[in-house]
Amino acid sequence: MALDVRRQEDRIRAQLGSVSARPDAARVEQAQSKAFDASLARSEQAARRAKEPFIGQIGRLRKPKLANPGVFDLARSQEILDYLINDLLPELDIDEEIAAITASMLTEEIDSRRELQERLSLAQNQALGQ
Repeated sequence: MALDVRRQEDRIRAQLGSVSARPDAARVEQAQSKAFDASLARSEQAARRAKEPFIGQIGRLRKPKLANPGVFDLARSQEILDYLINDLLPELDIDEEIAAITASMLTEEIDSRRELQERLSLAQNQALGQ
């Protein structure tokens, strides 16, 4: 019985012309395909935008904008390190050994920054001399 119904449906489709055989059907199928692709692309973009605030925040944290490059001047950083060693560190409620180690590390940092400053000055002088 089911086989007869299918055969009859096939005959009716052949007589009327199946939907896929019509030229309009191809256009409709293309339009539906484009609409589906566009919907899928919008969905992917929305998913990316949902993640972007976090990615953007991470990027801003990794690469901060420099409003004033003088903040990273070697002389200024040495002043800050001196302040940490001479003023802030003694006022902290920490073990003396830890304070001594911290002061030693900060002093080493000051020394390395002074060496860097000397190298930069030497390189600039050599560049100007040539």
